[in-house]
Amino acid sequence: MTRKLSLAAKNAVIAIDELNLKGCKTTAEYEKGIDEVAEKMKTDIVFSKSEYDSSRPTYYVSNSGDDANDGLSPETAWQTLDKVNDPDSFPEYSNILFERGGLWRGMIKVPKNGITFSAYGVGQKPRLYGSKRNYAKPAYWKKTEYENVWVTDLCTKNVGLVAINHSDVLGKYDEIMCTRNIVGKDGFEGPADLKGEFNFYGHLDEELVYLYSPLGNPGDVYDSIELGEGYTLVSPAANALRDLTFDNLHLRYVGAHGIAGLGGRENVTVKNCIIAYLGGSILDGFKGSRVVGFGNAVETYGACNGYYVNSNWIYQIYDTAITHQFSVCGEDCFMDDIEYAGNLCEYCHWSIEFYNQPAQGTKRYVHDVDVHHNILRCGGMGWGSEGREDGAALFNSFILPPDTVNFVTHHNIYDRSAGGIVRLYRGGDENIKAFNNTYIQNRNGLLGSVFEEDRAFDNAREQILLYCKEENARFFYSEE
Repeated sequence: MTRKLSLAAKNAVIAIDELNLKGCKTTAEYEKGIDEVAEKMKTDIVFSKSEYDSSRPTYYVSNSGDDANDGLSPETAWQTLDKVNDPDSFPEYSNILFERGGLWRGMIKVPKNGITFSAYGVGQKPRLYGSKRNYAKPAYWKKTEYENVWVTDLCTKNVGLVAINHSDVLGKYDEIMCTRNIVGKDGFEGPADLKGEFNFYGHLDEELVYLYSPLGNPGDVYDSIELGEGYTLVSPAANALRDLTFDNLHLRYVGAHGIAGLGGRENVTVKNCIIAYLGGSILDGFKGSRVVGFGNAVETYGACNGYYVNSNWIYQIYDTAITHQFSVCGEDCFMDDIEYAGNLCEYCHWSIEFYNQPAQGTKRYVHDVDVHHNILRCGGMGWGSEGREDGAALFNSFILPPDTVNFVTHHNIYDRSAGGIVRLYRGGDENIKAFNNTYIQNRNGLLGSVFEEDRAFDNAREQILLYCKEENARFFYSEE
């Protein structure tokens, strides 16, 4: 496939290269430069123009529209996601444009090939929330038999997050996120064990969320309550197999993934999007348990041929910002032509993740991957990493196959992690070629797990040269 970077990604390439050409000598000087570049990236992404082929059939969706309209102009726009999800609404290779400033709640299931989602009008990017409603209404909550514990039955099973009184301010990283309690973990056995404001329990088998609210009915106490419902927000239907583009969208508040289900697809692009505050649902049955959480911003699980993720601002994600991965036994899996460029990922547990684990009797490879000019910051320092910070990483593998060819990572900025900067394994990971990356970490912190051994950061330069063969990396030590 032909790679074509968005304008915001091209600007990020220029800005990061210019920063590195300054030859900063101190951590403070370089961090100041990162802050400036990151702010420019945010501005470029927030104000990015919509990118779509205007020669294709184009349909418009507005909160003030009507599904009885033809959708072919802003004046005759559709209104709901039901219309967008209906395969009879439009032909293959169409544009679906959401009105800027609008808000839609619920799931998008891309119905066919060749669909581009983007935005029209003026104002902030169209928002897609996984939360079915703002739950801050007294009628939505009932008092339980347990002191200060309230319940709603208007949600899905397996709610992964509860967000309280969130603002519309982009990049506000300290919004109130409630603490999830899990049956079978840390002595928690059910709603009777909820203690302390901002603690909740999302039932795995019933459509119930319990919230500890010592000041009374949560619908009275809080201005907004958003739930991370237990599903993926945007994914393709079974017959949507190629040429999918997600541009200029703003995704939040879902318990599973943001944009996912992309395995087996060809030519998928995610660009100019803002994705924040998602994940936390339980990966039910993982390793025979019901206690492990999950939730990635952008994910392909399985084969891919043409998977491009560029110029996205992704923050406060439970698990991973961007990933291509596969580990199912008994199936072949081929990953071709992947590019991650110009992304700003902050306060995620893992920023970039990848794996295609070898399995006996299967054929697997990873070919032609280019990860470059991304800023990955503050790994493991977000709401989703509480209690597991030491497992965080910014560039994170869970094993590539021996047939890993032309996988390069360059001109990225890895800026501090509560865990390690990198995680690499013996095997295909040894084939990754790295150059011109920048590593920043607390002096007493970790470089990360490099070929199955935790390695300190105090001599990171020598270790990166020895194990990753990266001769021209930059290193800065934070004394925090």
